[in-house]
Amino acid sequence: MYIENGAGAYVWDADGHKLLDLMCGDWLLPLGHCHPSVVEATKTQVENGTTFCSPHTTLGIELADALQRRLPSVERIRFTTSGTEATMTALRLARAFTGRGTIAKMRGGYHGTHDVSLIANGRFQNPDLVPPGLVPGTENSVVLLPYNHVDETLRIIEERSGDLAAVIVEPILGGTGMIPATREYLQALREVTTKHDIVLIFDEVVTFPVGLHGVQGMFGITPDLTTLGKAIGGGLPLGAFGGRADIMDLTDPVLDPSTQMRHATTLGGTPVCLAAGLAQVQALTPEVHDHMDALAERLRSGVRDLATRMDVPLQVTGVAHVFGLHWSEIPVVDFESALASDRVTMSKISMGLLNEGFLMFKSAAGTVSAPMTAGDIDSFLGALEKVLTESGLARSA
Repeated sequence: MYIENGAGAYVWDADGHKLLDLMCGDWLLPLGHCHPSVVEATKTQVENGTTFCSPHTTLGIELADALQRRLPSVERIRFTTSGTEATMTALRLARAFTGRGTIAKMRGGYHGTHDVSLIANGRFQNPDLVPPGLVPGTENSVVLLPYNHVDETLRIIEERSGDLAAVIVEPILGGTGMIPATREYLQALREVTTKHDIVLIFDEVVTFPVGLHGVQGMFGITPDLTTLGKAIGGGLPLGAFGGRADIMDLTDPVLDPSTQMRHATTLGGTPVCLAAGLAQVQALTPEVHDHMDALAERLRSGVRDLATRMDVPLQVTGVAHVFGLHWSEIPVVDFESALASDRVTMSKISMGLLNEGFLMFKSAAGTVSAPMTAGDIDSFLGALEKVLTESGLARSA
């Protein structure tokens, strides 16, 4: 798809088709396209300079403060260019802090495109695929955990605790189709990592805007480090990592000029990105979150009702403003069960929805945004019913 422009909840492609945007820039735009305050803040800063290779007098502090108020676990924060850079650096920081060399991640976890993330990555249909070009030994430095399976996860972590630097987890498994972790699972991770002095990292690059305090606030679980990206930049390239002061102090050259954990980033936290991000974070008010949550629950409830009425194995996952669709007879709770979804059928459904004016990821994951209305959601559900009927997928009417 080649997109010409966007406004609010919609985009227009190169052929002039108007599409309801359920991708929102790959989760970047919970306020929709061209939100007035984000546009104004960006234009103002562009006119005052894009980047200086020195800190801006106020923007970095203001956005850091806004993020810390939402995520109290983030006692110190550093900005990056992307979520990939944030997770990559957070993992290196955990290794430096603990003196251990191994990372535990979820089967199906997606943390960007650095080497560790590409092991058992949720974007790959083959769970055992090791892509070419990784640093030799990467596969052996990663321990894989079964998402949402408490007993097996605890067994693996206990066995490997002596060489584990960190456990990194998406509290909603994004690349696999918006599968929420259970509170029990995240709490078990918190307890076992505390027991063994393992750094617990919540990757909230996608999930930060699910509420005022991210998923960690929703579940009341405090990680040691948090990685951020996407929505914190207001549509411009921005990421961040932060957390416990004693861990983050390793990146501070003022405290230790000889530190080997120096974090440098040419374009991480440039003034234009900070300005756009600050405007977006400030505009994500409780009322906006409530509106998006209500719309997404209307969508999820509507999909469930439609699946029952049409007698199809269509499942919907997600929480707050994000969702994923799956064509499967078994409950989708982890990477393996998500792989059981018929991706060919879901791809056909996504293409059918595109032809009806709804832009989604080919994987059938999506998100609502603040400019959307109940009418938009009902139109989506009507289009989904039409696609299921006309494709011959429905077993009853």
